[in-house]
Amino acid sequence: MYSQHKSETLFSRGRKVIPDGVSSPMRAFALVGKNPICIASAHGSRITDVDGNEYTDFLNGFGTLILGHGPEKIVSAITQQAAKGTIFGLSTEVEYALAEKLVASTPAIEKIRFVCSGTEAVMTAVRIARCETGRNLLVKFNGSYHGHSDVLLASPVNLDRTATKNKGVTKGITAELNREVLLCEYNDRERLSEIFSEHGADIAAVVVEPYATNMGFVKSQPEFLRFIEKCCREHGALLIFDEVVTGFRINYGGACNSLGIDPDLVTFGKIIGGGAAIGAFAGKARYMDRVAIGNEVFQSGTFSANPLTMAAGNAALEILSQPGFYDGLEAKGAFLESKIKSAFAAKGIPFHFSRVGSLCGIAMRRDSTPMRSYKDVKTQDYELFRNLHSRMLEAGFLMPPSLEEPLFLSAAHSEDDLARFAEALSGNIVSLLAERQAAELQPA
Repeated sequence: MYSQHKSETLFSRGRKVIPDGVSSPMRAFALVGKNPICIASAHGSRITDVDGNEYTDFLNGFGTLILGHGPEKIVSAITQQAAKGTIFGLSTEVEYALAEKLVASTPAIEKIRFVCSGTEAVMTAVRIARCETGRNLLVKFNGSYHGHSDVLLASPVNLDRTATKNKGVTKGITAELNREVLLCEYNDRERLSEIFSEHGADIAAVVVEPYATNMGFVKSQPEFLRFIEKCCREHGALLIFDEVVTGFRINYGGACNSLGIDPDLVTFGKIIGGGAAIGAFAGKARYMDRVAIGNEVFQSGTFSANPLTMAAGNAALEILSQPGFYDGLEAKGAFLESKIKSAFAAKGIPFHFSRVGSLCGIAMRRDSTPMRSYKDVKTQDYELFRNLHSRMLEAGFLMPPSLEEPLFLSAAHSEDDLARFAEALSGNIVSLLAERQAAELQPA
């Protein structure tokens, strides 16, 4: 019998001392209508909660764990570094080694600096762009998430009331800052052109994910990214690629490598830390040198480039750089895609499955076309997903606790893991749709 008794007890305890009982909102499972699970341990593709329930993990630390849980090489690197020291407040050789690997991985970048989170990385990239251009306006895309700094959560005060509600709306941001943000729908070249026509001389930067990973999973159209780059070049704005999720997920280095885009600044996080907390902002030397001492942009952090994270990141990149690594990950993604699409077709499930490499998304709406923007994302069946998430937990599969997060595959997943997931996913969707139809046929 599936039980979450210990998790529920711990959650009740945590709520007494932590708001919502969690230190990051998605962990509260509020979007799937239940209490969260508390984790005891994890290894490979499996994660185990305090009640002893084991799940095949498709959350993978919100995309951080591309190698799965506890790879021996990374555990060894962290252990060896911990014995030497965990924090010095000074530079280390492992820091320089990781920086060299990252700069070499992505032709668009010449220098890099480490921070502790994606939020810090994008916040600082925007600050550099504003300093470089002497402008204040920032263009971002509805439904995207770039961390919780004020500037990246700001929303236009005159947002069209008919527009899809922006993601991450919060109080506590000044009206002045809200007026410095311009929103555009993802993949909407026409609207972006209008924005630059109206405000081009005042736009400091456009910040965009090469694939939108905080709307579930929305692919960018190749011409859309090229159009953003063109607009930035023509109007003197900087192009910031937020690769906190996509960096080293699609290929070795930034996704900009395979997309043929040359951003001015790139932000990294998640995967490059090997499972430890990290963020990084990188780019052309002329922009990065703005944070050098005395060069106008200030950034600092006690735990930035801490040696534990640097050791883990070096170990991770050594594995990712091995010949054939991304071919193997692509094969896993293709296998899962074939299994899910076959199961959906056989069972008459009218949902669309999208994928790039090991990054996957299911559009839970009765439409065979891919989603293009946040407007499309909000047409999905959120109630069905809430119920599906619970059924999949009971079946032994951990999915992200939001329909607006993608599925993350790891090198630790086996074909058996993927085949069982596809079968459980399709079977539970069919059951839930049948139960809904039966309930609708019941007399009032």
